[in-house]
Amino acid sequence: MANSAKNKLAASVAQQWPAAAAGRFSVEAALSGGLDSVVLLHILHSLRSTLPLELSAVHVHHGLSALADDWVAFCQQLCARWRIPLRVEYVQVASAGLGWEAAARAERYRCFAASSARIIALGHHADDQIETFMLAALRGGGLRALSAMPAQRDLSSEVRLWRPLLAFSRQELEAYARERGLSWIEDDSNQNTTLLRNWLRLEGLPPWRQRVPHFARQLAASVAQLQRDLALLEEYAAADWAAVHDVAGRFRVSRWHALSPLRREQQLYTFARAHQLGTPTAASVADFAATLAAPATQQAEWPLPQGRAVYYGDCLYSAEAAVQTIRQLLSGSLTPEWQTAAYGLPEAIVRHGHWRPVSAQDRLPLRGGGHKSVRRLLQERRVPPFLRPLWPVWSDDKNRCLAVAQLAVSPEAAVAGGYVCRIPELSALLPDAPDSV
Repeated sequence: MANSAKNKLAASVAQQWPAAAAGRFSVEAALSGGLDSVVLLHILHSLRSTLPLELSAVHVHHGLSALADDWVAFCQQLCARWRIPLRVEYVQVASAGLGWEAAARAERYRCFAASSARIIALGHHADDQIETFMLAALRGGGLRALSAMPAQRDLSSEVRLWRPLLAFSRQELEAYARERGLSWIEDDSNQNTTLLRNWLRLEGLPPWRQRVPHFARQLAASVAQLQRDLALLEEYAAADWAAVHDVAGRFRVSRWHALSPLRREQQLYTFARAHQLGTPTAASVADFAATLAAPATQQAEWPLPQGRAVYYGDCLYSAEAAVQTIRQLLSGSLTPEWQTAAYGLPEAIVRHGHWRPVSAQDRLPLRGGGHKSVRRLLQERRVPPFLRPLWPVWSDDKNRCLAVAQLAVSPEAAVAGGYVCRIPELSALLPDAPDSV
């Protein structure tokens, strides 16, 4: 029976191996020192000979417990014994209105995202899944929150989270650990029932388990069904997301208007999530959807938990992402492409010029005589107002404005067969998006 239990866990993890056709694959196990993380690390350690697995571990020192240094020492000794490389991250947790639990979690996931491994393996189990579902329900969560924790999800473009133990209870993990003689840390803060999750685990859920046969199994089935429903919704939402964007990647509000009201709201949730602007409330989404739908609305701003969205010229922008694109160009981290054109800047100016933000003094000569302020040009060409103060201009060694990114070249500086700059990232910020100056 003992061998069967042990084999069941290891076989399940091996069956869920997320990189069956990828050759050798790097996995970093999140190691707190608690039961679930120790069991997961042991299982992965035991599979090193059968899976193309490059295994390491990461421990995050939050500094919230007087025993935090002891936990680091425990994890270091465990990894040394099993010959597993360990990364220890020391963080400072500031609640900043999130609460200590949420703030500590945010720091952990920031450390996970910085991993050089392709996969972060987490030891969450079936009891954690039930608690997450119940907490979401008690907080009025929607489908995404009620779907609790997926077995896999992208943390970033480089790192994926993997939870291979969600099908197993804490009791099964403890049996595995005891049969193998494993030791682990018991965090005394887990007994603090002033925290809602701890209260659920210790006091709230036990009566339900006693009263309802197969309580855990039934809730797990509900979560699985919700996850399938969410996956289906996301398929439809992805199709709508493609439909509301043009070839330059701009979110077109005129296309958004063609959707039903519910699908419009779903696209606003998707926009906030795609641009990492935080999760808006239902009331906030409904209010902004009504604003966008009003025929009189020419421009609008949507405050979000982690930034803001701006509507202007039929386009919806993430203000932070748009500003960051311009700053990358100004700092040199975004390299534009200079191409020859019928008329453009001389090669010497291209070689020795530089980008800088527009200034109030910048003016361009007009072909028929006179000058036009660059700021007036930005307004006429419908550059979004929040980007106008930063809009890049190309200047010579005397800091004279000789070209305005994506919009114009000074007639006095232009020569036949000269160079113009193509910056697709800036085109996507312009409602009318000319492909060249």
